[in-house]
Amino acid sequence: MLQSLIVVKSKFMKILFLVLYFQVISFAQKGTEIYLLEIKKMPDGFSIKEPINISNRDGYDNQPSFHPTKSLIYFSSQKDGQTDIWSYNYDSKKLSQITNTEDSEYSPTVTPDKKNLTCIVQRKSNGDQDLVKFSIKNPKKSEIILESQKAGKIGYHAWSPDNELITFVLGEPNTLQLFENQSKSGKIFGKDIGRSLHYVSVKKAFSFVEKDRETWKIKLLNPENQTISDYADALVESEQYNAWDKNGVLFGTKNEELFFFEEKTKSWKMLTLPPNLPKNKISRLAIKDQYLVLVINE
Repeated sequence: MLQSLIVVKSKFMKILFLVLYFQVISFAQKGTEIYLLEIKKMPDGFSIKEPINISNRDGYDNQPSFHPTKSLIYFSSQKDGQTDIWSYNYDSKKLSQITNTEDSEYSPTVTPDKKNLTCIVQRKSNGDQDLVKFSIKNPKKSEIILESQKAGKIGYHAWSPDNELITFVLGEPNTLQLFENQSKSGKIFGKDIGRSLHYVSVKKAFSFVEKDRETWKIKLLNPENQTISDYADALVESEQYNAWDKNGVLFGTKNEELFFFEEKTKSWKMLTLPPNLPKNKISRLAIKDQYLVLVINE
């Protein structure tokens, strides 16, 4: 009898742990706001002005990305522990909700054909993180691209124009994996990587951040010949968030500041931010043409 009670208690404690664990994941997101700014190349760097808070609500608003051809910014927004995808039209100044599911969606990214949004979907039932595509025309229509149970938990991802896909797969260590031609099996190209994954058109390569002993380096993966090259030392003591503009200029954030990497001197240069931008910690960023978005702590 005593042995049976011990077994029951053990199973109950495991279930309770899992419930609390997933609640912590859902509710531990920090309050952040998304600001849209104008950025212009200048002889000595860049001019940045006109910040607008496009999320403007308490809670988690994060992971912004631009639609490549439309005046839209997609981002993740959390309310009551539930995270959905929203969009902001910077021509009409209109906010719209895109997904509304029982699970949570993160990292919205427009697919190369511009017909779908791919997102990391965290399952409410068990915490799995699948890569799922949602039709832009009809977001209720969705399809799983990579399933956690087969490909591993997906943390972040990026597409090339030729439908090559790279992912951050959670593990010990976290790995960078390349999926070719809609393959369900990835090839590992990096270990102990950071969270910023991008395709850089002018370099015809994916960028990622990888820890090399005690130094973080920004590297380029050429998907055509599958070679990797070092591009730059990452910003020291930063969280390794970065983005590229259309000309191949690399930007990064550190604490409350924004930097760009100057290839000529192989050094990071700090930029002057508008005085009316909140002086709080900056994390993620995205750039498209003359537009810059920054995620800033509340």
